[in-house]
Amino acid sequence: MHPPTAASSLCAALAGSSLACGLALASSPTVIDATAHYPEGPVWHDGRLFYVEYAASTVKSWDGRRASVVWRKEGCGPSGLIARGEHLLVACYDGNYLLELDASGHEVRSLRTDAAQRPFIGPNDFAADDRGGTYFSASGVYDLKAPVSGALLYLGADGTITPVADTLHYPNGLTVSRDRKHLLVAEMLAGRVLSFPIHADGRLGARTVWARLQDLAPMTGHEDAYNGPDGLKLGPDGNYYIAQNGSGRVLVVSDAAKLVRVVSVPTPYVTNMAFDPRTAGALFITGVFDEWKPPFAGAVYHATP
Repeated sequence: MHPPTAASSLCAALAGSSLACGLALASSPTVIDATAHYPEGPVWHDGRLFYVEYAASTVKSWDGRRASVVWRKEGCGPSGLIARGEHLLVACYDGNYLLELDASGHEVRSLRTDAAQRPFIGPNDFAADDRGGTYFSASGVYDLKAPVSGALLYLGADGTITPVADTLHYPNGLTVSRDRKHLLVAEMLAGRVLSFPIHADGRLGARTVWARLQDLAPMTGHEDAYNGPDGLKLGPDGNYYIAQNGSGRVLVVSDAAKLVRVVSVPTPYVTNMAFDPRTAGALFITGVFDEWKPPFAGAVYHATP
């Protein structure tokens, strides 16, 4: 007899609710990279899927047939990627800097401080706005006992970096909202998603709690104290996709902060996702089998409706 999976447990918990099991769960995903080492930050760019390997300090690309390394730098510890024009911006979490790569994978420049020459600790993930700017999280220390020191910063179109929020408990994924007026942020170690109004100059207003993960979906049996939201993206369907690290699933949530469905994958530690522009409703998901033990084996999946 096998213990119930996260998927079957969720089906049981949703019984009698408005969500049928068939609606809540997606079909089994296809593995497109079975040898990834702590993959994160997937982004579709220039007809390919790009993603990082945190444990190997690489950026890889998948062309629809195979995955290959396009860049490597020891000490970077990359955690996130975003397209910025024709280039890619890499969050070097371990190195505490951002790095810009051109289309050939060559380094263009690095960004290590804000406009006041203050360093940022643990740059993690990105979200682009409509003004040519990019928000990014600086998570701080991944430790429940550490001081709450996470921050959000804004990289303007002119290259200036400005702090826009502080005192967050390990901010991770982030996305501009469907109405383009708010920034949603995964406050990972608080187990919730925050919402900040966006001002005309890119600065942020007072935060509110948009959703708590414990209110969106029933807990899984193997959740721990670090089981919070990791990657966070607005999908082309207008729903929000939340990578629940430690539960082996992506929560798909409506604009009204209600659970729409769940996408499950074999890796318990789901880190992020990106959307496949070639197939409606399809997405790429990155995850790790054990985020606490080397070699941090993981996988990259392609999930279809």
